[in-house]
Amino acid sequence: MTEGNLQQGPRAVLHDIRYSRFAGQLRPRRAAVGSFVASGIRRPLGLRRSASAKIWPFLLLAAAYLPSLAVVAVPLLVPAVRLQPTDLIDYPQLLTTNSVVLLAFVATSIPSMLTRDRRDRVLSLYFATALSWLEYVLGVVLSALALLALIVLGPMLVLFVGSIATAEAPGTWFADNVGDLPRIVAAAAVVVLFHTALSLAIGSLTAKRVFAVGGYLAVVLVGPALTGVVAAVTGEDWPLSLDPSSGPIRLATTFIGGGLGDPGALAWVVWTVVVVGGLGVLAGRYAKGGDA
Repeated sequence: MTEGNLQQGPRAVLHDIRYSRFAGQLRPRRAAVGSFVASGIRRPLGLRRSASAKIWPFLLLAAAYLPSLAVVAVPLLVPAVRLQPTDLIDYPQLLTTNSVVLLAFVATSIPSMLTRDRRDRVLSLYFATALSWLEYVLGVVLSALALLALIVLGPMLVLFVGSIATAEAPGTWFADNVGDLPRIVAAAAVVVLFHTALSLAIGSLTAKRVFAVGGYLAVVLVGPALTGVVAAVTGEDWPLSLDPSSGPIRLATTFIGGGLGDPGALAWVVWTVVVVGGLGVLAGRYAKGGDA
């Protein structure tokens, strides 16, 4: 090749590519946790996803809020009705009515919050950059608590606020019943913490969504059958304290007027074991800091 041919060829260009300092504003680590929590809430609700992904979760939300909205609407739309919404359905009845909706929502939403990250093997990336394993677990727990509060606490708050709106003297009614608010929150916390710990512990044990959902359903559906058989054989009520479906509801109603009978001390022991043990299993699985 001659010197003329060399000169006619394309010229080489040197690109000065260097790492440069980040000039933006550094956000604290809690911002990463907050972003992770927000993402964890959006995904099970189907937000920022296709319309078909929103059908099931919003159908369950509608079913959970329908009883409280209906009893609030009756005195508002029919002035002749003098009954308060809490006279039509009280808080224990509302919790019991929504228990099936709660189990369906938990089964299809909460255990699978963990399986996708484990299946896609992205935990090592999380733990190496934005989040520690503890922050990851905290974010998942907060997301699950917020989602279940929508199902459990939200309808009871609608019933409380609706009772204020339909009272003849709203200010007086609120002053007389404001003490119910802490009890409502405590009752919801009992149910939400139990199912959060149980479902996330089961979800942390597998990378398969079907196994996570099936495992939770096996516990909450087979448990009542077994405890019912034991109660029938022994003729005692204490086996009902072991029921993972009705046990937390029975405990919660003790804060808001009873209605299902005294669950007994054993029910609190079972609740504590499930909550503490479930969170312990969850922490143990992710303390390893990997995708195993």
